[in-house]
Amino acid sequence: MPITNGGRFVLPENFPAFSGHFPGQPVLPAVAQIMMAAHVIASGDGGKRALLEIKKAKFAAVIQPGDTIDVIITSGTKGKYDIVVKNGSTVSSSFQIVME
Repeated sequence: MPITNGGRFVLPENFPAFSGHFPGQPVLPAVAQIMMAAHVIASGDGGKRALLEIKKAKFAAVIQPGDTIDVIITSGTKGKYDIVVKNGSTVSSSFQIVME
């Protein structure tokens, strides 16, 4: 049976992932969104899981400094997790990751 979990992140202007991506018009890189989801999953297991694979990734909307995002995680089978990243009611990205 799938289990839904997640976390909320408030992204201040000085969040390191914004540095250099892109100067003058910062956006949250896709890799930062993926790592946030992996962190939430791994922290539930005491940090014992590692990211193995990224599947079905779609990045549809920009996330900027000052935004508050919700990372919604639904667990599947064999270490697969479906992720939706929302900025308010807007889906910013969706992807599937496989964790060790």
